[in-house]
Amino acid sequence: MQSAFDRDALSSRLRLAERGRMIFGKRKKKDPESEAESLPPSAEVIAAGNHDSDDAVVPAEVALDFIAEMLRTLGENSFSVGPKAVAEIEAFFEGWARHLLVGVRPPREDIDESDAKPSKKNAEEEERTAKRDLPGLRRALREHRKQEVGYVTTSLNDFREASWAFIGSLRRSLTVEQTSDRRLGHRMRRLEGAVRGGEADRIKSEAQETVSLLTEFLNDRGARHQAQIAEMAARLENLRDELDSVRANAAIDAVTKTYNRASFDEQIEREVDLATLFGKRGCLMMIDIDHFKWVNDTHGHPCGDEVLRSVAETLNRCYQRKDDFVARYGGEEFSIVLRDISLPVARDVAERGMDAVRRLEVNFPGVEEPIRVTVSIGIARLRSGETTRSWIERADRALYQAKDGGRDCIEVDPIDLADA
Repeated sequence: MQSAFDRDALSSRLRLAERGRMIFGKRKKKDPESEAESLPPSAEVIAAGNHDSDDAVVPAEVALDFIAEMLRTLGENSFSVGPKAVAEIEAFFEGWARHLLVGVRPPREDIDESDAKPSKKNAEEEERTAKRDLPGLRRALREHRKQEVGYVTTSLNDFREASWAFIGSLRRSLTVEQTSDRRLGHRMRRLEGAVRGGEADRIKSEAQETVSLLTEFLNDRGARHQAQIAEMAARLENLRDELDSVRANAAIDAVTKTYNRASFDEQIEREVDLATLFGKRGCLMMIDIDHFKWVNDTHGHPCGDEVLRSVAETLNRCYQRKDDFVARYGGEEFSIVLRDISLPVARDVAERGMDAVRRLEVNFPGVEEPIRVTVSIGIARLRSGETTRSWIERADRALYQAKDGGRDCIEVDPIDLADA
């Protein structure tokens, strides 16, 4: 039961939060001595931002209210992480919010609730005198974030193993049998379309139809092939649920809102599998923003993030085919996968993207003139039997040739030029 002290303290903090909620604006810089005189003798304050700037001085109570509100927002928008249910995670964040607001003991997973508890009087005294455990809060948030990352990563790996192992098994079966039946070829093209569309019901339906057709060919070829069909059918039973789980935890880069590096690694593996299975080769483009370090050094990292977002939006507008895949590879570098495309066409669409970036104007508060940037692009086309690592290395090599050649240009890997 909440003590009278808890209720009074919480009401007082809520009233203070209402009065000081929006005090984070700029204020004129004062002399240190006059600044000290203007504050109550025992007031706790928190200086936000850089101590050398004219940033506002925020009362500690308001800062704690703000942090508690953010913790509750995290709890209200949480999702199950492995064995931890949503209600448990929401209670965890609520416990930390109450610790900051009224000083109750913070939630601890390592505390055994069966231990001998202090008397009611001592417990109330402990709550009134408890200090805010900010280092403990930082550790708790870091551990929770690690658990979330581990859960999402595991889900992505499980889905990749389920879906692409199926396609890999199917490809190996066709290679062994070397069949060219027209009906099977038609069914394989329908399966390819379903995989591209990413609709769970259609993938399951088309894959099951393909398995049924394959069964007709493999029934006469012994128990080994029957075992392969049984294994693939078992994988299909769980494919839809795994697909839904991965979609719920989509891997998107927080700054640019494009796919992140983990998504790119999965997509590039998928492209090699599909090219091997269906014989349709694509191109990989590696794109680097020229002189991006100068933007960060001159205007600061927030301005650099705005440039990254603007370039990402431009690339997404330029590459809107259903099969085009745009991702942030790392830092100021982007990667684009263009499926089933010839080298001349890939170079033409790369030119359009480069021109669009040249026309881009990035406006940022405090910067008088719009910021203009250019990009360097390296292109490599997937070769028959090539690994993902080799494909990426060749595209990256072409990118550095473009940067060494003066930037703001496109280079194609020499191996592909020799075959053109």
